[in-house]
Amino acid sequence: MRDTRRLPLLPARLAAQAFLQRWLRRGIIAGFGAGFTVPYMQVLNEVQVEGDDLLERLPLRNVVFLSNHQTYFMEALAFFDLVYVRHLFPLERPMLRFSAAEETMKKNVLTALMHLAGGVTLKRSFREGGHDVKRDVDLEGVSRVLEAIRDGWLLHYPAGTTRQGAPLRAGVARLLHDSRAVAVPLRADGFRELLLHQQLPGKLFRACRLRLHEPLDLEEFYEAPYTRESGEAVLRQLEERIGDRI
Repeated sequence: MRDTRRLPLLPARLAAQAFLQRWLRRGIIAGFGAGFTVPYMQVLNEVQVEGDDLLERLPLRNVVFLSNHQTYFMEALAFFDLVYVRHLFPLERPMLRFSAAEETMKKNVLTALMHLAGGVTLKRSFREGGHDVKRDVDLEGVSRVLEAIRDGWLLHYPAGTTRQGAPLRAGVARLLHDSRAVAVPLRADGFRELLLHQQLPGKLFRACRLRLHEPLDLEEFYEAPYTRESGEAVLRQLEERIGDRI
């Protein structure tokens, strides 16, 4: 017979673990803000922001920011700085997170900290470790992304790669239809120029820009059944706002 005497301890253990993770996340975000984003992105470099007045008008849950992707983390750090430092939102209101490829979050200590601070991982079906692949959609990763959207704000990258000019992935339209989220296009410029080598930041006295657009009008898209054609129309709207001009 199975011994069940320790089972009542599990809820308390899980609650303690969640409590520690919450305060660890807060500490990492505060540390990045005080030790990196403020000096590096507000003093040694300049991140110009347009359209951020709309942040105050957004609900605290079910919002996805759809951004072009120039670097692994610089845009995410700048966006955390925008929400939690410049606009002084409390750290869990909204719960801000960002999506990332699973292999990226296993590279080093920095990526592990970024994961704890708010990374939502998934396996890309088309690319891994800088090489093209072809595999089934990571349904568990998609579930994590949908859960992050439901719980707060998610910064998501529709191209799924930092390669300039990469097309937006069709699955993004399906993700929007499934979540019925408020979809805010976000265009990032200049962050690639901050990198010294590959994904290592260090260049100084550069100007970057974040431009937030008004949310996409998706009411009819959400009310109707999803079709490939309707999904492509949404991607065209998004491409007009965040696509690379090359």
